[in-house]
Amino acid sequence: MENKNAIIDFEGSISFETMEKLLNQLKSASQFNALRKPVRNRVYGTVVESIDNIFKYATPFKNKGNLQNKPPQIIVKEADGKFIVSAGNLIRNDQVEDLKYKLNRINMMDDDELKSLYEEVINKEAKEEDRGAGLGLITMAMRTDENIRYEFDPAGPGYTYFTMQITIKE
Repeated sequence: MENKNAIIDFEGSISFETMEKLLNQLKSASQFNALRKPVRNRVYGTVVESIDNIFKYATPFKNKGNLQNKPPQIIVKEADGKFIVSAGNLIRNDQVEDLKYKLNRINMMDDDELKSLYEEVINKEAKEEDRGAGLGLITMAMRTDENIRYEFDPAGPGYTYFTMQITIKE
């Protein structure tokens, strides 16, 4: 999957060590360092959140049976004055509808509505069964002027490969 224009092009399991390595790779990239500080902070925060989401929510991809061996991936590249952060990971089919609902909901909101939703979610008491309130998705949506693009692709019985793309203008 070699991407020549990518600052980060990683495929594999995510650990704390991997996170640190990928973030250091981003911070040392000349394209990243050439950005104005507010844009650099938005790109960095989006990459952190994307890697964290994979770390927290990805279904292990090395399972027996017919499940495709589709590892998590993170790609960060610069194209046409924009930074594009793409992330993908395997999820269970029972997670698809909730994730799709959250993404569609935030994609329909303007900046003020996103800020209001952020406040609502951050102040809401988490239930024990909650794996996440979508706060990371809301935060990423607040960092971009475009909708979060996403896809769900079947990946074997009971599983789906989820990919999302966040674009940040320079």
